[in-house]
Amino acid sequence: MRAVVAALAVSFGLLAAPASAQGEQPAAEAPASAYDQLSQVELTEAQIDNYIASIGDMQAAMGDAPADAAEPDASTMAKLEVIAKKYGFKDFNDYNTVAGNISLVLDGVDAQSKTYVGADKLIAKSIADVKADTQMKEPDRKASLQTLQAQQKALTPIKYKGNIELVVKYYDKLAGSDQGAAK
Repeated sequence: MRAVVAALAVSFGLLAAPASAQGEQPAAEAPASAYDQLSQVELTEAQIDNYIASIGDMQAAMGDAPADAAEPDASTMAKLEVIAKKYGFKDFNDYNTVAGNISLVLDGVDAQSKTYVGADKLIAKSIADVKADTQMKEPDRKASLQTLQAQQKALTPIKYKGNIELVVKYYDKLAGSDQGAAK
């Protein structure tokens, strides 16, 4: 996930918690996808522009809140609602839906070529890289491979293909905003 979108989306429960590295989570409890609760929508240029414009304010409102917090406190949530409306979103849930749809596409963009190749291909490349890494310790390699394979199985297809073109068009702005929120 890209840091900005992921940090905000995870903070607000859009994305499910990742499966354990050991893969011991029972199948019935495992999410089908990190985007299980995401309502896919057709994005507009205005939504993406508004999202990009809002990132700084959203990050400031989040302050030092941990990215893995289940939900922000009431005061922070009230600030986020105001910011979402300031930038043309109906409410924070609307903002969060746009953020999730952007993230869904970004997961499949090759950062070097700045083209959409699909999350499946990027994960497959990561799996190949882990397998080829001679410096990685075997337990770390095994855990990384299990995590990547679980991600690969849980991929969510993009419902609105026009979202790909829009997000790629704004990729530099979306990726640039990413750097300020790096872990």
